[in-house]
Amino acid sequence: MCVVVAVVAAVVGGVGLGTADRGIERRSAVVSGVPVEVVRPDGAAGRLPGVVVAPGLSASMQLMRGFADTLARRGYVVELVDLAGGGASTERLPGLGDGPAAEARLDRDLDVAVRHLRAVPGVDGGRIGLLGHSMGAAAAVRYAGAHPDVAATVAISQGTMPFAATSPRDLLLVAGGFEFAGYREGAVGGLRAAYPQGRTGVTYGDPRAGTARRAVIVGGAEHVGVLFQPRTHREVAAWFDRAFGRAGGTPRVGIRPFRRAGSAMLLHLAAVLSFAAIASALLGRPTGERGARAKLPLGLALGVPVGAVLAAVGVVGAIPRGVLPVGIAGPLAGFFGVAGLLCAVVPIVQGRDGGSRPGTVVAAAVLVVLTVVSFAVPAQMGWAHAVPLGPRVWALIPVAVCAMVFFAGIELLCDGYSARAAVLIHAWTAAGALAGLGLAAVLGLVSWLVLLVAPLIAGLLVWQGVQAAALRAVRAPVWVTALVGGVLLAWPIAVTMPIG
Repeated sequence: MCVVVAVVAAVVGGVGLGTADRGIERRSAVVSGVPVEVVRPDGAAGRLPGVVVAPGLSASMQLMRGFADTLARRGYVVELVDLAGGGASTERLPGLGDGPAAEARLDRDLDVAVRHLRAVPGVDGGRIGLLGHSMGAAAAVRYAGAHPDVAATVAISQGTMPFAATSPRDLLLVAGGFEFAGYREGAVGGLRAAYPQGRTGVTYGDPRAGTARRAVIVGGAEHVGVLFQPRTHREVAAWFDRAFGRAGGTPRVGIRPFRRAGSAMLLHLAAVLSFAAIASALLGRPTGERGARAKLPLGLALGVPVGAVLAAVGVVGAIPRGVLPVGIAGPLAGFFGVAGLLCAVVPIVQGRDGGSRPGTVVAAAVLVVLTVVSFAVPAQMGWAHAVPLGPRVWALIPVAVCAMVFFAGIELLCDGYSARAAVLIHAWTAAGALAGLGLAAVLGLVSWLVLLVAPLIAGLLVWQGVQAAALRAVRAPVWVTALVGGVLLAWPIAVTMPIG
């Protein structure tokens, strides 16, 4: 049944991604070190307004492609940009986005993108807007405030920051209802800097004079989910239409902001559901038990991870945040490595039969490649830059090693238990690690960015848990499970965290 569902998910997801560009054209370039992608209506004629779209910290242009789809189909030329530190950019972002040096670098990258968009044939250089999310939103507000020739700006989840009453021109502020309070307050504060009695959902000022402002709280959306809400896209499209005097003249088109990301998620799901069948085909179903270890008492198997995670929380604060060139990757790697090592201490002293049956090395290599491809290809096409470039390449190695240690520790704790009990121990340990990372972030021992990427880490831990259960079912050696799981967790961390 799982294989059937996997095939259906793969077909639907593949068709979704394969047809996502219907009606639009895309061209990529690197301009003065800044990766950009220009998206325009297929076969469009005349001079069209343009919008530069900037992602947030630890994100890439792939996450923002839904806005290019929405606006390009409504007659805009959209330029997606990877700011320093993110996506395909190999440039360092000073301070991981904090401080004057970071602001200067972001302003420079936006300036490169705006100038490039103005020079694109068929773009009306007098009608240029900006859209940004999170760090990219704050950068867009600063840049537009200093450049009155930017006709309209949309800031999504920019957080609290100083706002002028008269700039930038025609400013729409959006935040999700489930975001941290600071993001919601930032949207309202930006409105009330110009209109002190302003209320959300109401437009103030005159878009023809550049004095319009509006704040919108999108219900049911958190920091990333707000990018995929139909209401967010309707507000964005209507805002630029009014600012550029296009209200009523824009073709009615469907808004499907989750099409690319949703199709990619279906391909991820297909990979998860088909993994057990592939592992069984590669490794077979041998008789006998995996290894020769007596299982730990259940209380000890559940108690060891608690102590290991708490110890890792205490250690992680001592790991320099810049030990690896990829932001927060060093502390994350250290946390998982320490937790995994401590999880392994008690069971490892009992010894084990470490032999591997013939063909295991080849099967493990195939499973590693399959795991990387099943994450990287759909992600690259749908929601995240997934190809390691520059310093990300070598940062991948220590992160993967530490992740392997973590998953090896979990498997050693699970040894000797039934499939159901092993799943319980695995889930308990993974959930504890996620809670420990959250605690470390709240205590200021690791960057607050951990809280924003926690959903990604949680999803990867679930994915690895399914793969681990499948490998236990075919009695794969611990090192195989650790190798496959370590690559699965490390690859997204290395390719999505900002370079800083």
